[in-house]
Amino acid sequence: MRQIFIKLSKLILLMICAVTLIAQTAIFAPEVGAASETNKTETENTNLNNNIVDADEELTLTRAITIDEAKKEAQEAVEEQLYLNSLDDSASNKEQKSSASDETQTTTDSSNNENKEVSKASTSSTSTGNVSKASYVSGSSNSGFLMDIDNPDPGYTAHSVVLSDADRDLAERIVMGEAGSTGYTGMALVAQCLRDTFVMGNYNSISDVISKNGYYASTSIKPSSTCKEVISYIFDQGGAAVQHRIVVFYATNYCSSSWHESQNYVCSYGYEKFFDIW
Repeated sequence: MRQIFIKLSKLILLMICAVTLIAQTAIFAPEVGAASETNKTETENTNLNNNIVDADEELTLTRAITIDEAKKEAQEAVEEQLYLNSLDDSASNKEQKSSASDETQTTTDSSNNENKEVSKASTSSTSTGNVSKASYVSGSSNSGFLMDIDNPDPGYTAHSVVLSDADRDLAERIVMGEAGSTGYTGMALVAQCLRDTFVMGNYNSISDVISKNGYYASTSIKPSSTCKEVISYIFDQGGAAVQHRIVVFYATNYCSSSWHESQNYVCSYGYEKFFDIW
């Protein structure tokens, strides 16, 4: 009987242990399942985040490529326009140079034959550079004028003027400053005005003419080759732009002058008006 009781006790103990294990399994199994679900959710969230990052990176890359292509197209357009502009500028400069060359050649050809003796005398006089006082002699180029005017003076005589090196440099610079942008004819008119004033007033130097007759232009601009040719034509060869003495002028785009307008009007060129005095 005692042995049976012991066996029953062991059986009951085993059953209690089994029940306990089953209860623990029931309690803890949901947590294990919950953990599994959590891990699955976290994995899905991670994958979703990765997909979002990949999408953002792809969008950023696409935008960068689009911007680069736009920049490239803009640069190509600008380069093409600059190239076309350079072609236009080149053609324009070529045309201007050709026109200036033709005008200079025509003027030179028309005066060379008529002025050989005067030019020769002027060149020999100024080649030493030792002339201290400018002088003048009658010119022989009165039949060759650059402009026709309404009131030519048949009695007008142009003169060649022997210049010292200093006077020549100053004459070139003041003509360049007064009319350097007006071309050969415009500079020739100012040079004739300077020469005719010199002769009329019997001045000793070009600086006297400038200081006493209101020439205000800058003399710091380097004379162009065309300007040097103009001074040679007017002073060395005794040439003239018009068949009339001109001794004063003014620029109508800078000022108005009732005094100038009261004098003997000769001609206009661009904004410049030229006069003789009564």
